[in-house]
Order: sequence, then structure tokens, then C-alpha cells
Amino acid sequence: MSTKPLTGNVAVVTGAGRGIGRACAERLAQEGAAVVLAARSAHELDGVAAGIEAAGGRAEVVVTDVSARADVRHLFERTKEVFGRLDILVNNAGAMQPLLPVGELVDEDWDRCFDVNVHAVHYCCDTALELLAAGDGGHIIMIGSGQGHSPSPGAAAYCSAKAAVSMYVRVLARELRPRGITVNEIVPGAVATELLSWTVGLPIDRLSELEPALGGDRMKDPSEVADYVSFLATRSTRAGPTGQCFSLLGRDL
Repeated sequence: MSTKPLTGNVAVVTGAGRGIGRACAERLAQEGAAVVLAARSAHELDGVAAGIEAAGGRAEVVVTDVSARADVRHLFERTKEVFGRLDILVNNAGAMQPLLPVGELVDEDWDRCFDVNVHAVHYCCDTALELLAAGDGGHIIMIGSGQGHSPSPGAAAYCSAKAAVSMYVRVLARELRPRGITVNEIVPGAVATELLSWTVGLPIDRLSELEPALGGDRMKDPSEVADYVSFLATRSTRAGPTGQCFSLLGRDL
């Protein structure tokens, strides 16, 4: 008998091709879950799947633009077709905006930020509910941001979008508690990812140079976020925390 705590569980991870999403998918697979990998890049997803399967895990690749309702519907239809159930949803896919003040930020960047960070989260949760509720409950885990809890000049769209997600977590948690589904947010703080590298214009191996400006936070590895995702995914769906924000920041939100 397997001693892995998530054996028999199925997880969907969005933005699973790299960074935090990849680390979360790999960690959940290590804990015994079958993992459905969702992102826009088939090449990146195939690489993650190959690694999981080489380690003895199970992975299914579903190329998905989470900001498109039809793609999200296909993602969960495929999950049901292949595995027949869903226990864990990790909403990790995200998009930043160019760091520009209001007045210089173009509508296309504002819209894209909300499409990926807010609309996509709702599409995934809304579509996943039937599968989650069909079992013994489940876990929805949002990868939030400290910028959704405190203002950051030059990041109005991103701050506003992540703030919306944080409130969405609290509302959804109250709605779904009677159905045995927990909903929680993880605020990672600064993590060495391609997204942060693009945002600040520094290569990943130089992101630690930002630490003096992080107000007590430190640059973290994506695996540290995956540790908390694993912690939440292995809690009881009936007695575990819900509607909570778990912050990895080295300072107050």
C-alpha cells in the first residue's frame, strides 16, 4: 500500500509549464496525485510531464488558454475523461502588466491582466465545481500576491486584479464550505521565476539583487511555494482551513 498522502487524488494545475506552477505539479505528483498540466505552451508542458512520468507519476497535458471559456471547459472535460474525478485545483496562471503609472498603461495591458488573473480564475473554479463536488470534496488553492493586499505604484492593474482574487477566495470559501470544498490563497512574495524576471528586466540568476528593496522579504525558490500547496492539499476537506490567506512574505501584508 502506498504511503503517499495524495495517492488516488487528481489535481489540475494551471500555468504548469514553468516556475511556481511546474514546482507545484511536480510536488503534488511526488505526493501521489495524478496531475493534469494546463498552460499555453505544449513544449513546456511536455517537458514537465516527462519528468513526472520518469519519476513514476502520472501526468496529462492539456494545452489551455485559461482566459478562454471554451479552453477551460475542455480542460475539465479532459480531466473527467482521463481520470474520472478531481480533488485539487491550483489556480496559478498569472500575468503581469508593464510597470507603468495610470495614464500610461494601455487598455490592452489592463484587460490582459484581468483576463488571466481574474476571469480565468473564475472560469476554472466555476467549471471545476461539478467535478470537485462529485467526490468527497476537494481543495481550491489560489496563488495570490502581496500586491493584492498592499498598493504598489506602477502596478495598478496587477494590484487590482490580485485584490479581486483575494476577495473571491473569501466569498467562494463561504459558499463551498457546506460541500466540503476548501478555498485558500497563498501569497508567495518574491519568487525567482521567469515572470518576475520579465517584469523587472533581470535574468533569474540575478533576481537576488532585488532583496534590499523587498522590505524584509527574500527571494524564494518555486519549490518553497509548492511546499505550502502540498500542505493545503493534504488537509482534511471537512476540518481543514478555508477562506484563509497564507503568506510567505518576510513582512506584514
